Amino acid sequence: MTLSESTTTETKTYTLEKYSRAYSPKTTSGPSEWQHFTNPVLRLILDTKQSPERAESFRLRIVWTMNGGSASGVAQQDVVLEDLDLLAFSSLRDDKSDSSPLKGVYRDTTFGLRYLHVSDSPDSPKVYRRFQVSFATAASALQLVEAIRDVCPCKPTESNGQERKKTVAVPLASRQVHQSVVPNAWQKTAPHPTAPVPIPVQRVPTMRTIPVPDAPAVFTSSPSPLLSSQPELPPPFSASSRGAPASSPYRPWYPAPNATQPPASTSKPLPASFPDSSPPPSSADSVMMPPPPPLPPSAETLIAALREATGLYDLSHAALERLVGDVVREDKFVNLLDSMSSMWAAKALLTTTL
Repeated sequence: MTLSESTTTETKTYTLEKYSRAYSPKTTSGPSEWQHFTNPVLRLILDTKQSPERAESFRLRIVWTMNGGSASGVAQQDVVLEDLDLLAFSSLRDDKSDSSPLKGVYRDTTFGLRYLHVSDSPDSPKVYRRFQVSFATAASALQLVEAIRDVCPCKPTESNGQERKKTVAVPLASRQVHQSVVPNAWQKTAPHPTAPVPIPVQRVPTMRTIPVPDAPAVFTSSPSPLLSSQPELPPPFSASSRGAPASSPYRPWYPAPNATQPPASTSKPLPASFPDSSPPPSSADSVMMPPPPPLPPSAETLIAALREATGLYDLSHAALERLVGDVVREDKFVNLLDSMSSMWAAKALLTTTL
C-alpha cells in the first residue's frame, strides 16, 4: 500500500445563517469594525487530509455564493470571505506570548474564531482578526468544534442571560435589604408625627355644642343633604326623648335642666356658632358673627311669641308635640331649611379657611 493510498480526505459543508467579521484597527485605542453577511447563500467548507501518522491539512473556508440567475445571464459566483489553514497556525506559536495564535469559542448555534493575521512585513505589530458564524442548529456547531478540536483549542462561553443574572444579583439583593430597612426607620420616627391637614367635613362634628340659629330646624325628620352629612347635629324630637324641647331657638341641645333652675337663664341669646378657641358667650362679642338671614313675617311672629312664653318647660309632651307640628306645617318651613343649608355651607367654608 502506497502512502497516497493511506491518506484520508474528507470535506464537510455547513449552511450558515449569518457570517460576521471584525478587523482590529491599526491604533489599539479604537474599537473593532464589524461586517455582517446573511444572504443569499453562506457556506462553511472544511477540507481535512489525514495520514495514519498525523494530520496533514485542515482548511476552513467561508464561501458567499452569489447566484445571478438565468434571467440575468450572469453565472453563479463564489466569493471566498475566509480561507485559513488551521494546521499552519501551530508553527506561529510564540513561547514569549501568552496569547494563542488560534482560539475558538462556541455557544448554542454560534461559533467564533480568533486568529493571528500574518503580515508581509516582519516589523509590523501583531494583529488579530475575528469572525463568527451562526448555524441553523446547535448540533451543527458542535460537529464543527469536534472536527477541529485537535488543531484549534475551543471552549464554551456563557450566554448573555447568565452573565446578566450574575451582575444583577447583587443590586437586587441590596434593593431587597433597603426595602426591609425602610419600615424600621419609619417606626423610629413615628413618635413625632406631624398633624394631618384638617378636613372640613371632620371639623364640624368636633364642635360638641352646635346651636341652631333662629329656627327650630332641629325638629325636622328629613334634613337637607348638607345637614345629613353631619353626624353631630341634634336628632329629631320625639315623645320618648328626655331632653328639653329647645324652648328658645338660640338654646343649645343638652339635657333638660332641673325644675328649680330659673327660666331667666334663657333670656340672653347665644351667637350662631363658636369656634373651639372662642370665649364663653358672657365675654364674647355677639356682633362678630354675621346676622342670621331675614325670616318671613309669619316666622318672626312665631319666634316673638316663643320668646314671650316663659313657661314652655311646664307644658306636657302632648302640648309640645302639637306646637312642634304647627311649626313644621308652616308654608315657609321648607324655605327656612334651604336658608339654613346655605348658612351651614358658608360656615364650613369659613372654618376651613381659618
